[in-house]
Amino acid sequence: MLRQTPFVLVLAVTTVAGMSSCASVSNRSPNKDPLCDGPLGTRAQLTTPIGAAQGPRIDEPLACTKGGSGMDRGAYIRIHGNGTRRLVMETAAGEQLCVPPPQAAPDVCPQVPADAVASEISKRLQARGINVNGMGAGVCAQPVGQDFDTWNYSVGITNWKDADAAVAIVDEVLREGGIGHHFGISVRGIDCTAVPL
Repeated sequence: MLRQTPFVLVLAVTTVAGMSSCASVSNRSPNKDPLCDGPLGTRAQLTTPIGAAQGPRIDEPLACTKGGSGMDRGAYIRIHGNGTRRLVMETAAGEQLCVPPPQAAPDVCPQVPADAVASEISKRLQARGINVNGMGAGVCAQPVGQDFDTWNYSVGITNWKDADAAVAIVDEVLREGGIGHHFGISVRGIDCTAVPL
């Protein structure tokens, strides 16, 4: 019996030490990117007036907080153009799509592909040092086929502090293109649910 006691004691100490080691590992929270939960900053950082008569014309941001990733959480800001051209999805059946050259008459390219506008906006945002977080369907979107108005078509940014500059860039591109439709900015986080390859 005396010979087994040291062995039992060593086994018990080893088991307890191992359990506390496992507990400390499992209780540690991994370094989670704050963008997994949505955009950085707050809505209060957007100072562009809602529905202004001059300057960028925007709607109240449409907020969505449910979803599987930070990409689904944030807000969609719709910016209205004041020209005559409309934005359409690239694959709109039977449509003749083109990008109007500068100073083109309003009847040249009456329908403009949304992805061409998104690419130009993205390029200008990046030139200003603003982090771009995707293009296409925006926050709160419920896309229906190729119906542009259901997509909340937008360029994504990750921080509310950049929202005013992003709105101004979208307004600039819409004005230059003579676009009277709308385009958006999605202020959102990132998708942390994707498994890296």
